[in-house]
Amino acid sequence: MKAIIRTALVRMFPRTSAQIFAARARAYSQKLALNWGCLQFNEKIIRQFGNKVLSGPFAGLELSPETRREHLAPYFFGTYEHELHPAWQSIFKMKFDQILDVGAKFGFYAVGLAKQFPAIPVIAFDTDPWARKATQEMSAVNGVPIQVLGYCSPDWLRGNLQKNAFIISDCEGYEAKLFGSVAIQNLSSATMLIEIHEQFSPGVTRLIHTKFSKTHTLQTIPAQPDGIHLSPALASLTEAERKMAISEYRTGQQSWVFLRPNAK
Repeated sequence: MKAIIRTALVRMFPRTSAQIFAARARAYSQKLALNWGCLQFNEKIIRQFGNKVLSGPFAGLELSPETRREHLAPYFFGTYEHELHPAWQSIFKMKFDQILDVGAKFGFYAVGLAKQFPAIPVIAFDTDPWARKATQEMSAVNGVPIQVLGYCSPDWLRGNLQKNAFIISDCEGYEAKLFGSVAIQNLSSATMLIEIHEQFSPGVTRLIHTKFSKTHTLQTIPAQPDGIHLSPALASLTEAERKMAISEYRTGQQSWVFLRPNAK
């Protein structure tokens, strides 16, 4: 019943529902991080190793003070969304004219991409005011310019999306409306990495595949269990700490679609 109500709200009031759901999800995750001892663990690993990401595609990225409200260990040790690491290796070899991060949270990907592509304009979207503040702080700490905006709509994409863009999206079910509801010309040349939330927007997987099957090569990337060890620094932690370091505490089934334009 909750999923049905949520789907209806997203369809009828996309802007308002996106802001409410993003803020609620962030507040809930931060509450769990506090209750499970993740925030104390954050302080321990920062004292021990410093505040820069040790491993993974975004190694060297500096984690700003505001990010400590989140469960930082998977980001810090390079295990966060490890299923996407091969995709990032491919993306880093490409050339883009614009980069968008829709659902930026505290700017981990947006700022990491700005460092990876220093000459390319990066725009980060998040409807949660805390997320926008945290992204701006991450941008300043890492010394990279990023434009931070609130709501990304199909109309915004239609008027502002450049050709040959890269889009990373994690927008809690709103991806169905953003990418699937109307025709947006420059999406045909965009490389996209879209997190799919079938539980919030039933049918979105089929919608994305149907809409882009003629213009893109699509690769589905399913979530994998926690348990990957990518950083040698994990060896210095206790068994309980290692488990906390690699756990993302995911709820529900998760997957991504990696879309590469056929014309590139």
